[in-house]
Amino acid sequence: MNEIEKAKQVLREAGYYVDNLWSIQDVRDDDNELTDEQKMQALDMALTNEYTTEQIFYAIGVSVEIITEKIN
Repeated sequence: MNEIEKAKQVLREAGYYVDNLWSIQDVRDDDNELTDEQKMQALDMALTNEYTTEQIFYAIGVSVEIITEKIN
């Protein structure tokens, strides 16, 4: 098990969801002009903006409802 998998396992055991992680390699930069720091900044802006957060909480709520219906 590599270091990243070990770190994910520690977080998973602490209750964190780590099966959908984003990295700077996911930032499209066809001209290759952005630095790694700028790519990280783009990820931060995209993943912490209000719309993204609202959509994630909405999707979590819908998922909880679906799971609750299945167990009742």
